[in-house]
Amino acid sequence: MQEKTCKTVRLCYGIALSLMTAVTGALFIWQTLDIYLSGGSRPFTREIVLERLNRIAPAFWIWVVMVAVGFIIWEVFAVSYKRAPLKDDCYALRRLKKRVPQKVGESGLASLKAVKRGELINLIVKLCAAALCLAGVAYGIAYLATASNFPKTDVNGEMLNMAAHLAPCVFAALLILCGVTLYLSLSAKKQLPHVKQIIASAKADEKNGVEAVYVTGNTAVADLYGRWKALSNHKYFILGVRIAIAVFAVTFIILGIVNGNMRAILIKAINICTECIGLG
Repeated sequence: MQEKTCKTVRLCYGIALSLMTAVTGALFIWQTLDIYLSGGSRPFTREIVLERLNRIAPAFWIWVVMVAVGFIIWEVFAVSYKRAPLKDDCYALRRLKKRVPQKVGESGLASLKAVKRGELINLIVKLCAAALCLAGVAYGIAYLATASNFPKTDVNGEMLNMAAHLAPCVFAALLILCGVTLYLSLSAKKQLPHVKQIIASAKADEKNGVEAVYVTGNTAVADLYGRWKALSNHKYFILGVRIAIAVFAVTFIILGIVNGNMRAILIKAINICTECIGLG
């Protein structure tokens, strides 16, 4: 069977399955909202939920059959994909920097300055991003630790207020991390020609007998960051962090059991199962 035909069949069926998934999800959300808006104090009873699920059962079973048929179609109309080579400028830059000699001559000085300047800017960008993310974490912890923000009179209002205060921090951190990743990729793309020039000039100077006098080592701040990175990636450091997190988790679990919070959580879980989901 021609590969073009296989791709067309897979594409058409994928679109149909996506539309059916969207329709089934929309029906489920609609029934859930209708129960919540039209019900009384306990709208999500077992009988009401079962009745509404029976209404959308045909769409759900059609979706299940389409998923099963999809596996068959994907096997029958197989397509051979050729993976494109991975083009990661940051990875390529790290590999090339391992080939940079300890010293270079006059011909590689300009490229060396450009690389060092790029490394310093990258370090500043990372530190600023880390500081902003830590500030967001500190704000979130301070908000969650303030008892007055949770008066226990309006649960929906508390959740909405918490989302209004914490969601901007989460989205800001996500944007910052995406921006830093994009900037580091662009910076690596700019540094690659300079690193290649340093390596080529060092080889040419060595061949011509030119003395190399300029040290290619990192700056003091970059060297300190490199040491911290090596330490944080060490297996014993990672093991120690995991043990510390486990100790903190067990400690807080024990404290929750002692102060009676475990019973409160159990009661909330029971209420969720019997009132919201409709079990029990």
